Amino acid sequence: MAAAAAALLPTVPAHAKPVGGPPATPPGLGRGKRRRTVDLTHVFATDMPTYGDEKPNRENFQPPAPVGEFGFYNNRWTFTEHVGTHMDAPGHVIGGGRLSPDITAAELMAPAVVIDIRRKAARDPNAVVTVEDVMAFERRHGRIPRGAAVLMNSGWAARWNDGDLAFRGTQRLDEFPFNFPGFDAEACELLITRRDIVGVGVDTLSTDPGDSTTFPVHEVLGRADRWGLEALANLDSMPPRGAMLFVGLVPWEEGSGGPCRVLASW
Repeated sequence: MAAAAAALLPTVPAHAKPVGGPPATPPGLGRGKRRRTVDLTHVFATDMPTYGDEKPNRENFQPPAPVGEFGFYNNRWTFTEHVGTHMDAPGHVIGGGRLSPDITAAELMAPAVVIDIRRKAARDPNAVVTVEDVMAFERRHGRIPRGAAVLMNSGWAARWNDGDLAFRGTQRLDEFPFNFPGFDAEACELLITRRDIVGVGVDTLSTDPGDSTTFPVHEVLGRADRWGLEALANLDSMPPRGAMLFVGLVPWEEGSGGPCRVLASW
């Protein structure tokens, strides 16, 4: 039987080019419907900007096969949880708070709104999303929906490939505090209590601005059992509202958050 079944299969030459790639039309979309998907994730790399000085380390565990040949390629990574595009779970800052495996699938899919503070951030590197920014957004784009993810676009992602000094907003590697935009704690309290958001996200290294040393936004989010996303990319490619956010958080055992793949589609 096995031999007979094998005879029905087409023969593929060993030198044939691999066939694959994404389908021409994404699953679930009919003809005539257009959908755009944007990756909000920076490439996870050993030299990417980080809040602390410890960088991820990559060790080649199994070398790649020669081009076109079959073989297993494998790396061993060592890194702390809060590097790259990543999530802060509530337990990152509040004792007994929920950890990565506790974040439900429903919380990882949310309508996204993007509050643009690029002009303000160009004048003040420690600019924050304020209550007035939230109100101004709603006057122009409508009420922020319940269960939304509110994302800050400060334009800071453009500095990602320029290294630690540019992304931290400092002149020296040993300089602290840093200088980059974030959220205001009062704005987060309003978004949580009045709009019941699922979380916030920023295109910088922290949901708090770089010059913060007490991290009130982290505390507000953690005590309210909300998550925060940090180091997002490509927010300038998103509409102010109308997109769905998808957060690919790995349910790391006892994880306080961790690197994730973040996508937006509309």
